[in-house]
Amino acid sequence: MGERLLTWLMSDSLNEGCQLSSRLVQKKVSSVLRFALVLLLLAPAFAQADLLKDLARNAEILDVQLSPTGAYLGVLREVDDKRTAVFFSFPSMKPLSVMEFPGRNEVGQFWWVNDERVVASVVFERDRFEEELGWGELYGMNVDGTKGEHLFGLRASRDAVGGFTQRKTSEYGSARIIDHLWDDPKHVLISITKWNLTGGYRQVVEFAKLDVYTGRITARQVAPVPDAELVTDNQGEVRFAFSLSDQQDLVIHYRDPESNAWEEFSRTPFGESGINPVATHPDGRIFVTAGDGGKASGIYLLDPKTQQKTKVYQHVRVDSSPLLDFRNRLYGVRVDAGRPSFVPVDESHPGSRLITALQAAFPDRHVGISSTTHDFGSSIIAVIDDNHTPEYYLHNSGANQLQLMFDSHPWIDDQTLPTTRPISFTTRDRVLLDGYLSLPPGSDGKNMPLVIVPHGGPHGPRDYWGFNWESFIPASGFAMLQINYRGSGGYGSAFEKSGFRKWATDMQNDLSDGVGWAIKEGIADANRVCIFGWSYGGYAAVMSLAREPGLYRCAIAGAGVYDQEEQYRNADFTDQTRWGRRYMDKVIGPTVEDRIEASPITYVDRIRTPLLLIHGEEDVRVPIEHSKKLIESFVKAGRTPPRLIELPNEGHSPKNADNVENWYRSTIGFLNQHIGKKT
Repeated sequence: MGERLLTWLMSDSLNEGCQLSSRLVQKKVSSVLRFALVLLLLAPAFAQADLLKDLARNAEILDVQLSPTGAYLGVLREVDDKRTAVFFSFPSMKPLSVMEFPGRNEVGQFWWVNDERVVASVVFERDRFEEELGWGELYGMNVDGTKGEHLFGLRASRDAVGGFTQRKTSEYGSARIIDHLWDDPKHVLISITKWNLTGGYRQVVEFAKLDVYTGRITARQVAPVPDAELVTDNQGEVRFAFSLSDQQDLVIHYRDPESNAWEEFSRTPFGESGINPVATHPDGRIFVTAGDGGKASGIYLLDPKTQQKTKVYQHVRVDSSPLLDFRNRLYGVRVDAGRPSFVPVDESHPGSRLITALQAAFPDRHVGISSTTHDFGSSIIAVIDDNHTPEYYLHNSGANQLQLMFDSHPWIDDQTLPTTRPISFTTRDRVLLDGYLSLPPGSDGKNMPLVIVPHGGPHGPRDYWGFNWESFIPASGFAMLQINYRGSGGYGSAFEKSGFRKWATDMQNDLSDGVGWAIKEGIADANRVCIFGWSYGGYAAVMSLAREPGLYRCAIAGAGVYDQEEQYRNADFTDQTRWGRRYMDKVIGPTVEDRIEASPITYVDRIRTPLLLIHGEEDVRVPIEHSKKLIESFVKAGRTPPRLIELPNEGHSPKNADNVENWYRSTIGFLNQHIGKKT
C-alpha cells in the first residue's frame, strides 16, 4: 500500500431491491456512486489508525473478475458487513451498476456467464445471527443493471416483499453452477440438491441446464448417488460424482463419455490416500491427485480403462494443489513447502507463462490468477505476502504492463504488519514438522514473548505463509509460532492419519516441542510463553495447560471442544449428518471412555495457569455449552473459574467487526497482562 495505494470512494447503497432499471442506474451512478482510482497519501491517516480495530474489519475487496472479452469488470466488495457486486466498463472504469439485495440478503459470489450477464448466489443473515447462510438461490442480471431475474430457489416464485422478481415455479432445493458452458451463452450447467422434506439425511442430486435469462431448467438428469458433488470435464460434460458412504468412505463414480453410463471409479476409506479426478486430458486420460502409500499427493495421468497411472509431478513432502483455467484445463500446481511456489504442468499454457514471468517481478511474494479474459490478453493477478494485505493487479499481455488496481484492506498500513518465515524442527520422537514464525515489525527475533497458535480443524486444514487473521498477535508486539502438527492436512494422508486418536497426546507434544525449539533457538523467552487457539486450537490451548502446567504463563481458548461427549451428541455435524459420529469414532475413539480421556474437562484439577475463554453465543459447530461446562467443572473442583467472553449473535467463525475487535482487544490485553512486559 503506502504511496502506491489505489482505492475507491463510494458512499451509500444504490438500491433497496434486487433489480435496477437502466434509468435508475444512470441516476444513482451520477448522484450517489462516486468512484475513482486515486493515489492517496495516507501516512497521516495511518498515524491515527487503531491497529486492532483496523485488523478486525473484514476485507473490503473480496474478488475481482474480468468479463470474457474484457469489456467489463466486476468487483465483489463488503462495506458495513454487507456484500455487494459492483460493475464497470473496462478499461475506462465507468460505473455501470450495483447488484445489491434488500434487507439482510447479500451477494455470496458472482460469475460471468457471458460478456453481458452475471449470475450470483444469494446468501442471508438469518434472524439475529451474524453468520451468512445460503439456500442455493441464484440471481441473474445484465451488467448495466437491467433484466434482473431470480433464476433459481425457493423464493423464485415470490414477488416482493423480498424484492425478488416473480416467477411461476420455485425449487425446493439448492443450486450450484458446475460449468459455464462457454460455447452456449444462454445456459450454465447446475447441480441441484433436492431438499429431503420427509426426514432423513440423504438428498437426491440432479444436474441440468439453466437459462441465465429466464431461469428455465432443461435436460435434467439424476446423479448416480445421493449427496453427490459433480465435476465436469473440459467439454462441459458431467464426468465425476463424489460422495461419502455411510462409513465415510470417499466414493467416486465415473460417467463413460461414450455410453454415459455411471460406474464406481474408486472407493477410499476415510484417512487413506485415494485417487481424486481433477481434469480431463485431450487424449481421454484423466488428471488425478494421488499419494500412494500415504505420501504427499501429486499429479498423475490415469487411463480410466486400464487404471494405469503416469506421474506428472509430486513433491516429496507437501500436497500439490492443481490450478485450472476457465475451461477446466490443468496448467500448473501450487506447492506450499514453506513459501508457496508455482510449478507448471503445461509450460506452453498462457497461465503458466504469465505466472512464471510475474513471479520474477514479485520475487518475495506469491502471485496467482484471479481471472482472465478468454484470450488471456488481460488478467487480474492476486498477489499475497506476509507483510502486505492481498492486492489485485491488472496485467496487459500486449503491452506487458502491470498496474495495481485494488487493495483488499486499504485502511491497513503495511508497515504495521509482521514478517513471517518458514521454520522446521524435529520432535522428541523424530518427526519432522514445518511451521511459521511471525515477528513484529523491526524485531530482531531474540528473547521475545511468544504466543503459539495451533490452527483449527485439526484434520484437513493447515497453516500457510502470508497475511492472515492471526496477524493481530505479532502486530501487537509478540512473536507468533504456528505449527503444522501431525494430523494437519497438506502433507499426505499418512501424516494426517498419524493424528487420529492423538488429540490429547502426540499432537500436544508437537506444540510443546515447537515451543522448546523456539526457546533453544533464542527466539522465545522461556518465562514469557502463552498459547492461543480457535476451535481445535482452543481445545489444544486448554489441553496444553493440563499437560504442560509449567510451560505456559497464560492461555486464550476460543470456541474450543472441551467435552468430547457434548460434541458427540450435540454438534451440528454429529447430530445432523449420517457420518459425523463415525468421524469422531475414528479421530477420537468409539467409546465413552475414549471421549472422556480426550476431553480437557477431565483434567481441570491439573490446570493452574490463567485462562481466558471466548465463544460465539450461537455456535452450532462447537456449541457454547463447551465453555459453560468447562467453567462448571472448575467450580465443582473448588477452583476459580476462567472468565468467558460471549460474542453476541456469532457462530463458529465470528464475523461482526465489533465482536472481532472485542475478541482481539481482550486477547491482547490478556497477553499483555501475563507476558507483555519482561520481569
